[in-house]
Amino acid sequence: MNAINLQATKHFYEFGPFRIDVTDRLLFRGASAVPLTPKAFDTLLVLVEAAGHILEKDDLMKKVWPDTIVEENNLTQNISALRKALGQGVDEKPFIETLPRRGYRFIAAVRERWEEIPELIVRERTKSTVIVEEEEETETPAKVLGNLTLAQVSAALLALAVAAGAIAYYARSRRVSGEDGNPSLAVTALRRRPAVAVLGLKNLSGRSDAAWLSTALSEMLTSELGAGAQLRTIPGENIARLKLDVPLGESDSLAPDTLSRVRTALGTDYVVLGSFTDLGPDDGGKIRLDLRLQDARQGVTLAFAGTGTESGLFDLVSHVGTQLRNAIGVGDVPAAESAAVRAELPSSPEVAKLYAGGLARLRVFDLLRARDALEDAVAADPQFPLAHSALAAAYSGLGYDGKAEEEAKKAFDLSGSLNREERLVIEGRYRFISNQWDQGVEVYRTLFGLFPDNLDYGIDLVDCESMAGKGAEVQATLAALRQLPPPGGQDARIDLAEANWAESVSDFKREGLSASKAVERAQSLGERLLAAQAQLALGTAQWKLGQPQQALPTLKDAQDAFESDGDRSSVAEALEVTAGVLRDQGDLAGARQKDEQGLQIRRATGDQGGVAASLNELALLKWQQGDLDGAKKMYDQALTSFREVGDQNGIGNALNNQANIFYDEGDLGAALRMYEASSAKFAEIGDKGGQTLGLLNIGLVLLSQGDLAGARTRYQKALDLAGELGTRSQRATALAGLGDVAYMQGDLAEAERNYAEALSIRQELGEQGAAAEAAVELAQVSIDEGHADQALSRLPAAIDEARREDQPVDEAAASVTLARVYLELRNPAEARKAAAQASTLADKAHSLPTRLDAQIVSARVVAASGGIEGAREAASSLTAARAEAEKLGFTDRAFEAGVALGAVEIGAGDRSSGREVLSAVEKAANQKGFGLFARKAAQSAQ
Repeated sequence: MNAINLQATKHFYEFGPFRIDVTDRLLFRGASAVPLTPKAFDTLLVLVEAAGHILEKDDLMKKVWPDTIVEENNLTQNISALRKALGQGVDEKPFIETLPRRGYRFIAAVRERWEEIPELIVRERTKSTVIVEEEEETETPAKVLGNLTLAQVSAALLALAVAAGAIAYYARSRRVSGEDGNPSLAVTALRRRPAVAVLGLKNLSGRSDAAWLSTALSEMLTSELGAGAQLRTIPGENIARLKLDVPLGESDSLAPDTLSRVRTALGTDYVVLGSFTDLGPDDGGKIRLDLRLQDARQGVTLAFAGTGTESGLFDLVSHVGTQLRNAIGVGDVPAAESAAVRAELPSSPEVAKLYAGGLARLRVFDLLRARDALEDAVAADPQFPLAHSALAAAYSGLGYDGKAEEEAKKAFDLSGSLNREERLVIEGRYRFISNQWDQGVEVYRTLFGLFPDNLDYGIDLVDCESMAGKGAEVQATLAALRQLPPPGGQDARIDLAEANWAESVSDFKREGLSASKAVERAQSLGERLLAAQAQLALGTAQWKLGQPQQALPTLKDAQDAFESDGDRSSVAEALEVTAGVLRDQGDLAGARQKDEQGLQIRRATGDQGGVAASLNELALLKWQQGDLDGAKKMYDQALTSFREVGDQNGIGNALNNQANIFYDEGDLGAALRMYEASSAKFAEIGDKGGQTLGLLNIGLVLLSQGDLAGARTRYQKALDLAGELGTRSQRATALAGLGDVAYMQGDLAEAERNYAEALSIRQELGEQGAAAEAAVELAQVSIDEGHADQALSRLPAAIDEARREDQPVDEAAASVTLARVYLELRNPAEARKAAAQASTLADKAHSLPTRLDAQIVSARVVAASGGIEGAREAASSLTAARAEAEKLGFTDRAFEAGVALGAVEIGAGDRSSGREVLSAVEKAANQKGFGLFARKAAQSAQ
């Protein structure tokens, strides 16, 4: 074999800020690719090539659709799409001029350029058999073309034997810096390997029992082609996703439009497709393969054929795979890689049949039957690592986290004979499934560093960094991915990965922007399932940003697309998010219906983890409806289900939710124990976001119990963790908690600073409900600073927001504060209205702390406007509230009720009793560090 170094050329047109890469059929604006459909690109190219000249509509249509008769509106749509993509040119004029009843003219100045690609190597082979035919000689396209490789054929078509389809390596040095000195990801000396996708083989046998061969042969060919890492092979799951969006038809080669879509969607240079015939046992078990290798850039197709037997399946694949490799120009499988390739193959045709059947089911979301087939595969060959890894994926999809981790570990332990890339892939899956985030980050960082042309590894790295709470690294990796050469850097999956990370840190504005970009990019390329996943993220962001009217249709579009593609688990997820939107709107019946539909799907698909999650959501509904007993029972069911499937994260969440109920019931001891158990569970699995949640809730309980030092410690730890993770929403909650501690200590200035910063973060994130809570907290400070009028201005909007989101606890808190404002402003009528509303909402919320707050402020209102009888009634109510708060351990409420009681008794003329109460409160409050109530007690006693 001789290697010939050639200077290949690429063809470009430039106009304004745009550049057309004719060779790769891409349009760029600056460094960014502009998405265009294949026919829109063809239309632009024809117009640009004739720049300055009028093209009649009929002539233009013949050039764009040379073999098809189309309606004129197809051309009109392409022109419209181009104008939208290009925008305005010089002097705000469009690039494309319309001449009524005639045609179009491209009016911008166009420059044509040719550039050399310096490191192109064409391998010339003197002995290369293109067609493998063991039984008969037939005339084929390959024989007509003679002894040329596919790379050489493509070269001849381009220009004087200079092959654009040959193997090209180019180095591009890039370094992407993280923000604020954070670790960066370097993408250096990028080596872009030719990519090949085995699109699957049609079963021409007429027998359903031979269908497994389609997946088996495709997987074996992919392993054969990927040996030695000279080619980048497209994963089967990516191809399965593509087939949901792009109808590939039944022909032996792809039409130009379809080929262009496949190339763009998969980022592939070559596709392999064809058919097989299993002649059955009556004919000696022979299998015939008919393959086509198609250059995705130029459409050149070569044919291959071969025959073998089921027992000799691996040899047949190796034989034909060698011919495919030679045609592409990468040579035979290196001798050192042969053993690794063999290790990727099942040990027998029977194992291959089971494994292939499981993979096929896994890729069309039939997880139950995939699990069954893969369980049989590992039982038939316990030493086959890929079957264990696939079974781990099936268990994970069904929510059996414990079993998934067990199988992933087996795959990892058995992967020693595989090539380095496949070993790392299996290890990465194991680390991810087992929540070993830091180790997973290192694995995927290594994979992406070794193979920076593989976007899948970059996306996996982002996901793992996100789970590890490495926000700065996530952003650095995303920046590196966007600098990959086209089309990789413009892939919608990058935007979707950013959206998912943004959701994990509650940055819903960023989630919405990134998801919107992903939707647009995916839809422009006809990637329906990817667009649906992005719509799910977009709908979630719209919901969290307080835009339910936008969220509901977005989520419905996602749900319909998932239904169409058979992804029922994602249908259930879309239903559950929709239920959340409806729940926040107060449509609890509608929310319940959606959650029950989701639960039904989870049960039908065998998704036990999903069943547990659905039960968790239905329990939340019962809690919001005030059915605390029903909620508690359903949380118990969810917890049991989470434990059955080994979902540690689910266990942590269920424990936290149960603790919320105990808090609302006033059982602070039980709430604290369960919050601590939840936090410990999250710590056990390395979920720092869950740990932060636990610290925030523990801080709330300790604050209520009067342990201000303990509460401050938990809130500060939560603040530090939130800063480490980049979870700004949790940072805001921690700041609000620290504000509560400072407020209780009587440090109003510090409280105001913390509340204001929390409000600012929540407004930036678009968290309308949480921002309303912060506004109420600031209003409380304003009252105690003597600025009741300023407090009044903050409250109506907060009440409206809480009412809009149907959050009775938040609305009650705002109404309690509003009543306090009107008491300070000496407006008893409005104070009574606000207090009455607070009491009604407290009853609706079934929250004992909220009821105590409403009871205390209502008593103060009665005392202020009811004379002696009112004072006595108020004193009785405050005495009861104080006693109940002390009994249950709500120290903060007991102090507040005590201050109010002493003031009421003094106001009613019983100064001795009132001062005695206030003296006791002042002393106890000082001992506990509650400077606010100590000061109020002293002031009221004067």
